[in-house]
Parts: sequence; C-alpha cells; structure tokens
Amino acid sequence: MSATEPHPWLAGALVPGRFGAAAGEPVRLGTRACELVQVLARRDGDAALQAAIRAAGGPDLPPPGHAAQGERMAALWTQPRGWLIQAGPDAGLARRLADACGPAAAVVEQTHGRCVFTLEGAHARAVLARLCRVDLHPRAFGPGRVAVTPLSEIAAVIHQTGAAPGFDIIVASSYARAVAGMLAAAAAPIGYQVGGDQMGGDQMGGDQMGGDRVD
Repeated sequence: MSATEPHPWLAGALVPGRFGAAAGEPVRLGTRACELVQVLARRDGDAALQAAIRAAGGPDLPPPGHAAQGERMAALWTQPRGWLIQAGPDAGLARRLADACGPAAAVVEQTHGRCVFTLEGAHARAVLARLCRVDLHPRAFGPGRVAVTPLSEIAAVIHQTGAAPGFDIIVASSYARAVAGMLAAAAAPIGYQVGGDQMGGDQMGGDQMGGDRVD
C-alpha cells in the first residue's frame, strides 16, 4: 500500500456524496494522504533532535498542545519529548529523519499505522464536541493547537489546521473504520459532504456510515 492509497480498513467505505440532514451548510469529511513518523528524543538528545529536524526542513519543535509547520514537514506535540512528524505522501520521511536524527532520537514509521481524517466547515467544532471533551471554543483551541484525547473511547490526536475551522483527526489505522462511523454519525444531524476536491485526500463516507444519502 502506497501512502496515497486508502487504508484497507476503509475499503468500501469511501463513497462520495452528501449524507444526513439535507438543509443547511454541511461539514466536509475526508482523509488525508500523508506520511507520518513518530520521533522520541533520547536522554540528553533534545537539542540534537531539534537541530536534526530543522536541518531536514522541519520547524522548531512545538511545546505541549501545539503544532508547528516547517518548509518540508509539520511537527505535532504528542507526549513529553515526543512529536508526530507529518509530510506529504511519498516524501521518504522515515528514512530522511532516521538519517538526520541518528542516535539523538527513536524514529518510528507510522504512515500505515495511523489514519488521518479531515473535518472542515462552520459546524466542524459541533461535530467534534459530540465525540470528545476538549474545549474547542476558538478562544481555547485555535489554528495550530493539538490535543491528545479519547474520541469517544478511541485514542486520537486532534489538530486544528485552519480557521475555517478545519481539523485533522489522527487515529490508529485499526480503528479507522470505527472512527469513520463515529464521525459520520455525529455529523449526520448537521449534514456532511464526502468527495470533491476541497479535502485534498482520499474520501470516506457511505450510507452505512451514519445517515442516509441525499440525492
């Protein structure tokens, strides 16, 4: 499976269309094709890891609760001395980071171990609020913020990517199909759109995911 192919756990669930409530502005659901690598600084390796990430085209590593964007990759804080590094598909990210970091950090390929869902639109916060306890009010959680939190009962990383608002929701691939259903069910009372070119990735959805299709 290449980085641009849908995760096998979502096979058959990627159905374009509008679902749920027919009136009003829908939210937009999709998935993002990208590469993901977890980096964990070894003891006394923080400065060396930061230098390696910066040399590889990454940003200054962000503090807890934040993400940062560099020239070639983004970094999301996920745990003490640990970050999830995100780049476009087919970037060879894991090899580049392993070569750059050397003994300063543990580098773990996560591209196929995680699935990145995208959620956009004026009502995106309301959808997420049905599934998690994070305070998503714009004063508390804005662009560039990250939360590591249960989504219902499934561990997730939530990253606000834009002011629209837009969110990336990163979960273990083995839970991808369950999370797709949860997101669709939470979005159905508002209405949600799957497909089109606004999401920039593979699409998810379908009648079986929560809500009837609107033709």
